Amino acid sequence: MSLTIWIGGVPVATLEDAGARGGASLRYTDQCRAEHPDGTILLSIGMPVRAEPYPGIKARHFLDGLLPEDHVRDALARRKKLDSADTYGLLQEYGLDCAGAVQITDMGTTPDPAGSGVHLLTERELVQAVRGLPAAPLGTGVDHRVRSSLGGMQGKLTVVEAGGQLGLPLDGAPSTHILKPARLLEDGSQEWPGVAQGENFCLQVIRQAHDEGLVGTAAASRVRTVGHRDAILVERFDRATTDAGLQRIHQEDLAQALGISTKYQKSGIEMPRLRDVAGLLAKHSDLASRRALLERVLLGYILGDCDMHSRNLTVVLSGGRVDLSPAYDVVPTSVWPNHDRELSLWIGHSPMIDDVEYDDFLTEATGWGLRASAVRRTIREVCQAASTVMPRVIEQSKAEEWHHPILDDVMDQATGRIAKIAP
Repeated sequence: MSLTIWIGGVPVATLEDAGARGGASLRYTDQCRAEHPDGTILLSIGMPVRAEPYPGIKARHFLDGLLPEDHVRDALARRKKLDSADTYGLLQEYGLDCAGAVQITDMGTTPDPAGSGVHLLTERELVQAVRGLPAAPLGTGVDHRVRSSLGGMQGKLTVVEAGGQLGLPLDGAPSTHILKPARLLEDGSQEWPGVAQGENFCLQVIRQAHDEGLVGTAAASRVRTVGHRDAILVERFDRATTDAGLQRIHQEDLAQALGISTKYQKSGIEMPRLRDVAGLLAKHSDLASRRALLERVLLGYILGDCDMHSRNLTVVLSGGRVDLSPAYDVVPTSVWPNHDRELSLWIGHSPMIDDVEYDDFLTEATGWGLRASAVRRTIREVCQAASTVMPRVIEQSKAEEWHHPILDDVMDQATGRIAKIAP
C-alpha cells in the first residue's frame, strides 16, 4: 500500500505502510527529484530531497506532526476504527487538508484543490460541532466528508469563513481559519476564564507591536461566541488568497524540523531548547529570523506565556526560504493562579517565568550568535513597543466588546515584567 504526498498539485513523495509499527517510510518521487536537486528543503528541514527513502523512524516525527495529539488523535482513530498509533492509516483518512501545503491521497488519486466544497454551518450546527469536539474532532460528527487534520491537543475546528458564515471544508478543500472554543468544566464554567480574550489580546499586542517597528508579527484573530461559549477565530497564515484562488503555503513546526517528539524542555534532555531553534534558523535562514525569535521570546515572557513549546513555533518553507512564521497560540497562562509557571522552553538558565532576569535574555540570545549590543537594543525596543500598544489593545477590546477582566490582570503583570527587564 502506498500514499502520495502532494504540494501545490505536484506529487513530491510517497509513503509506504510500515504495517504493525504504525508508521510509514517516505521517498521523494522521481518527478520531484527531477525538479529539485538533492539537498533541497521541500517537505521538511530534517528530510531534504534525496534518492534514498527515509525510514519510518526518521519520517515519523514529521508525519505525526501533521496529526493531532493525545485524546484528539485517539478520538479521530476511533471514528475510523483505527489504532491511534497508526500514523499511516490516520493520514490516509484525514490527510487531505493538513497544516502547510501538504495533501495526502491514495496512490493514483489526484487531489481536487477545491475538494468537495464547503458545508456552511447554521448556528445550530456550529454549536453542535463545538459541543461534539471531544468525541468528533474537527467537525467530523457534523459531516463525514471532513478529511482535515491539524496538530495539537486542544479541541478545535478547521473552518472556512465565507461572507461572515463559517463552514467545514470537505474532502480536502482548504480551510481558512481555526476556531478554538474555551474548554468547559462539568459545571459549565470555563476551565481558564477569559482564555479566548487572553489569547486574542496577546496576538493583537504582537501584531500592533509589529506596526511599531518590530520584525515579527502574529496571526490575525478575533473573539466570537458559539452558543454561550467564548471562542477565538484565528486566520491561518499558511493560506493565501490569490487570483487563482486560495493557495496553501508550506510550513512545519520546530519539533518536525528538529526531528523530535518532545515539545517541552526538561532537565537532562538534549532537545528542544531555544538554542536549537536559533541554530536551525542560523543555518537555514537570515539574521532577521533570529531577531524575530528573540522578539517572540521577549513578548511571550512579557505577556506571561509559559506554553511556548517546540510545536508552538513554526517556520514557513517557501521558494527555498526558511522564515519564522507569525506568532500563534500565545496564551497568557501565568495569569491563572493554578496554571504551571514553568517555561516550556527555558530562557537562559531559568526554567520558571518568575525567575527570569535581564541577564537571562542576554545570555540566551548571545548564545545564538547575536551581538550583545543588538540584544540590548531589541530588549529595549520590545519593552517600549509592548508598553505602547497594550493600553491601546485594552481600549480596543472595550470598544469592540470583547473585553474580559482577566485582560487587566494580564497587562498589570506584563507591566511588572517590563519593569524587571527593561534596560
